[in-house]
Amino acid sequence: MIDAVLGIGKDYLNAAPTGEAPGHRICMIYAAMVCPFLSSPEGRRGEASDMYGADLPKGDARGTGGAIVAYDAYEFKQTHAGPGVVYGAPIEIIHYDRAEDLQDGLASALADDETETGKSPDWLGENEQLVEAAFRKAMLTPAERQSLMAQKRTEAAKKRQQKQAKASRKKNR
Repeated sequence: MIDAVLGIGKDYLNAAPTGEAPGHRICMIYAAMVCPFLSSPEGRRGEASDMYGADLPKGDARGTGGAIVAYDAYEFKQTHAGPGVVYGAPIEIIHYDRAEDLQDGLASALADDETETGKSPDWLGENEQLVEAAFRKAMLTPAERQSLMAQKRTEAAKKRQQKQAKASRKKNR
């Protein structure tokens, strides 16, 4: 669908969330090559999914025409359909049918990669734990967010109570 829209010279804008998190370009190419579901048209879905109303049963075949899409931006956010990742405009589409179709592209991407070993790419952020925490927070449903806030308030009240009790004991000595 993205190809069709871009093919007629229109801008592609999709405000619908997805559960598919962003990834490093080389890692996405590699994943498409080694993942049993993504690597061939005969690949079967290992688990059912009903994310955002798409009923995808376990065992569904991937089918022909796989693609890896790179976007100019992404955002973790709450939407009308629930929490998820919303992507910006597509900037690259790598088409493939089978894993071997991606071999030359992976070799080229590895040769051109300037990522320093042990350092995450700039778009991912310097602290991967902070990025992961932000992602998990963004993926909370409103009910989970309220529950988490209630837990934090309870913990804060408990700490205040303990601090007051300690001050009272010290005063009464």
